[in-house]
Amino acid sequence: MDVASDRLNHVQASRLRLLKEMQERRALHKMSKTEAKRDMAVLAAQNAARDLAMTQQDCAAAEADLYQELMTLENLSNGMLDRHHLRIELLAAEITCRRQMLGDAQIAQEQAEIAMFRTRDEWIACSAATRKWQQIEDDVGRDVEIHSEAVSETEAEDDRVVRFGRSALAQVAQSN
Repeated sequence: MDVASDRLNHVQASRLRLLKEMQERRALHKMSKTEAKRDMAVLAAQNAARDLAMTQQDCAAAEADLYQELMTLENLSNGMLDRHHLRIELLAAEITCRRQMLGDAQIAQEQAEIAMFRTRDEWIACSAATRKWQQIEDDVGRDVEIHSEAVSETEAEDDRVVRFGRSALAQVAQSN
């Protein structure tokens, strides 16, 4: 089985892990920025909704006042009717403008949420890669330790064999 830790030395594994950590930090920073943009877009949409509601209330109150004023007048002139009609049209235009602002704010909020979800997915992938390379680095480190222990044991065994071999030769020489 081909394992990444079998093809790398400890320095290479450490460098790759550090690279993945930097990529993860970059992705986390990007995600934080997109979350802040999303939060601002949510706030803008809430403000636009509140402004629309207030404008609609103001318009309803102004229309009621205008109609009440028209009811109390004895003589209605064309100029006065035109002014009242213009005032109502201005209020309707204001509501239309506020609705458009709300729609734009909601679209911006949706786009910001999509961007935030994408950057969150990127961060999750980078985080998983960092954990993977940390595990690979740990595996390489364990392999290096095992290899070092095996080399030490072999050297110690070789030293024992050399000593035992010399003492055995010395005993054989004395017995002759």
